Amino acid sequence: MDNAELRKYILNFSLGDGPHGNQGYNRVLLQLFGYAGHGKSSFINSCKYIIDDREEFIEHAEPENIQSKGGKTMIRKAYDLTQNITIVDNRGFCTMKSFERAEMYAQLGNFIPIGEEVIWTDNYTSMMNKLEDAELNLNYPDFIVPILIYSADYDLKDPQREELKTFLENCVIMTGKI
Repeated sequence: MDNAELRKYILNFSLGDGPHGNQGYNRVLLQLFGYAGHGKSSFINSCKYIIDDREEFIEHAEPENIQSKGGKTMIRKAYDLTQNITIVDNRGFCTMKSFERAEMYAQLGNFIPIGEEVIWTDNYTSMMNKLEDAELNLNYPDFIVPILIYSADYDLKDPQREELKTFLENCVIMTGKI
């Protein structure tokens, strides 16, 4: 399949086209995760450039300046790629500690609304209060696909590899997707 055929396929994609219909899902939500500065926003901009098929490149998601510390994205923000496919930019994590993983798991469960600020809290009670207080507009009709964006320019240390491996294994358990 060449690029034009792939673009056409993506633009015409419908959840109802499968052999079992849409199974109650309304859209595919591509949930991006990754370390700060590894290219989540740049990935979104590249996807939008290809799907929108424009001659001029537009920055929809503002990528981080590699020289800065920490990411620029602080709010989960959705970008429609098609009528049925939405990609979600997300705050990058720094250490992959338990409190950051808890926030990401809540997002995978669609318990943190899109458009809300991502605040890493290292307090379990605060996290639970945040979830209880959230105006939950549960989006069970969203077919969530977790996507890890990772730059090969960075070297993961052994403890980081294990943390990331555990996180990815849990993503598969939560979503049933590899």
